[in-house]
Amino acid sequence: MIEAEGGADGSCKVAIIENEIGQVGIDTAFTDDTGLYTTELFNGCVCCSIAGSLMDSLAKMEEELHPEWVILETTGLARPGDVAAQLHEYYDEDMSITIFNILDARRWLKLVPVVGTLIDDQVEAADYVLMNKIDTTDAETLDKVEAGVREKTKAKIYRISATADPEGCAKVCREILADIK
Repeated sequence: MIEAEGGADGSCKVAIIENEIGQVGIDTAFTDDTGLYTTELFNGCVCCSIAGSLMDSLAKMEEELHPEWVILETTGLARPGDVAAQLHEYYDEDMSITIFNILDARRWLKLVPVVGTLIDDQVEAADYVLMNKIDTTDAETLDKVEAGVREKTKAKIYRISATADPEGCAKVCREILADIK
């Protein structure tokens, strides 16, 4: 569990649920030393095969930790709109859910023809779309990606580089947090 910006006293409790298709988690290596409370769900996608495990994990977190925010990091194969619908139906119909889609701007145009329906579902469900890796993508491609995304969603779209501009990324996150409140 971590105290993050946002609560009445300037902080709030945040917990993370990471969903991995396989049996090995790779993202926890990034959160192990941060003080974040992280739970991993393996061997399937929370929008279908392990939805029950998600509900159990949320109930356990709520009972033991009482987080104000839970970040659910789904696999790249998840349909976040389906996950949100399941959370409302089976867990808490009044819970506030904000969906972020972080897309690889460098590869997006190549992925659309291959997994277009999945990408469409992910982008359409999003409240915020973060176009990542803009530092490795030319301006013309970025404009094409953004135009394609705008055709599919009314979400706010941000261009970011998580590695080349972490301060800019943090600024976008603060702006989104302020917007969500």
